[in-house]
Amino acid sequence: MVSFGKRGQERRDRDLEEKLATIKIWMILANKRIEVAEKLYELNYFDDATSRAYYGMFHAAKAALLSIDVEVKSHAGVVNQFSQQFIKAGQVERKYGRMLSLAMRARELSDYGTQVYLSETTAEATIADAKLFVAKIKEILQNRS
Repeated sequence: MVSFGKRGQERRDRDLEEKLATIKIWMILANKRIEVAEKLYELNYFDDATSRAYYGMFHAAKAALLSIDVEVKSHAGVVNQFSQQFIKAGQVERKYGRMLSLAMRARELSDYGTQVYLSETTAEATIADAKLFVAKIKEILQNRS
C-alpha cells in the first residue's frame, strides 16, 4: 500500500513538472510570436504581423488556462474558456477578453480573407494589445506560483 501511494505521488509530481514545463513553453512561444510580429510590422507585412501578434495572445491564453487545469484545442475554445475562467470569474478585466476576441477576428481575416488586407493601424493596435495581454498573463502566472 505504501509503495502504491509513493508511485502515485511520483506520477502527480511528474505531471505537475510537465504542466509547468508546458506553461513555460507556451509563454516562450507567446513572446517569440510578438517579437516576430514586430519584425513583420517593420517590413510592412501587416497581415502577417497581425496574425503573429494574435498567436502570441493565443499561446499566453493557453498557458493561463493550463495553469488552472483547463486544456483547450480550438481557437474559439481558448477565447471562450479564457472568458469563462478569467473574465467572468473576475480575475481579469473585460478589456483583455475583447483584445483576444478582436485579435482572433483580425487573424482570421489576415489568414483566410482573400479580398481583405489589414491596415498598418490594425497591425499596430494588435501588437500593442498582444504585449499588454501577455504581460497580464505573466502577472497571473506569477501570482499563482
